[in-house]
Amino acid sequence: MIDFNKGFEEYESLGSEKPKKKEDKVSLSKETNNTGLLQETEDISQMEALYNNVRTFLIGQFSLVSRQGENKIDFDAIIKYAQKICTAFEETKNPGGYIRLCFEHDEYEENYIYTHSVNVCFICLRIALELNFSRKRLLELTICSLFHDIGMMKVSSDVWNKDGSLSSAEYQEVQEHPLFGEGLFTNIEGIDETVPLVIGQHQEKIDGSGYPGRLTIDNIHYLARLISLVDGYETQTHSRKWKSRSLPDKTIQELLDHQTGKFDPHFMKALLKVVSIYPEGTFVRISSGEICQVISTNKDKPMRPIVNLVYDNSMKRLDGTRILDLSKQMLVHVDKCVDPSGL
Repeated sequence: MIDFNKGFEEYESLGSEKPKKKEDKVSLSKETNNTGLLQETEDISQMEALYNNVRTFLIGQFSLVSRQGENKIDFDAIIKYAQKICTAFEETKNPGGYIRLCFEHDEYEENYIYTHSVNVCFICLRIALELNFSRKRLLELTICSLFHDIGMMKVSSDVWNKDGSLSSAEYQEVQEHPLFGEGLFTNIEGIDETVPLVIGQHQEKIDGSGYPGRLTIDNIHYLARLISLVDGYETQTHSRKWKSRSLPDKTIQELLDHQTGKFDPHFMKALLKVVSIYPEGTFVRISSGEICQVISTNKDKPMRPIVNLVYDNSMKRLDGTRILDLSKQMLVHVDKCVDPSGL
């Protein structure tokens, strides 16, 4: 078990960062200055507009695919939207704001799949941006992550919206969705062949326990390995019709303790450094008793984010902005994440 109270360094021994192929070469960049994020509120509003626009676009495209109907996806529009999203990520001064949006959007009504898809895309791109992916790979990743679950439109909505456990027959039907999605994007003009390959592999796990092909790490494209991790992380940290969400620190603990062998260790390390144990926008209780909202992460010290004090230790709401950089306040530390619905 990884003990967070002993620090992040204990995780550094898990897994190699060496890529398998030359084209897969990615590296974690150095710490960047996050101290100016509070002044960039206009960036957040633009990000929110982009988030909502992408979700609306996704709903329209998914609705064009059904179990019996003809497939009429607008691939030209998909490429243009992917380019728009990549440009927004590359040009922003506040990339952490995209993570904040993902945790603020926890819609779990029927058809949760649209919010889930946008969240997976934005988290994947935030990690890829830090890992210096080329523009070509960013575009491919955008399309793959946005549409990784489009094959679910070929599965009965009664199955993927079911309020309870799936039967063996229903689970077998769900396991077909990566292949359905792969088929939709195969041999499409303007869409690189990497896209259907990755969509078809996004549920594979590096230990061979995934589906539909039971592939192992050497046979899974690295974009699929990234989406697989983020897909699992987003699912656990967001509500569904049949379950409440798990808080980010508990989810990371679960991933490290019980699922480390299923995911690419390089991307796991990137998730911890970039998204962090306490992601931007989440609420935490600190050791002095106050409730704070994380406004920025410290990638070199992920246990010690920059926070804004929201409630004092008697749960009285505080006025104004009270910033505390826990990397410089060594007598105080984060105790745990707090569910904002209870505040």
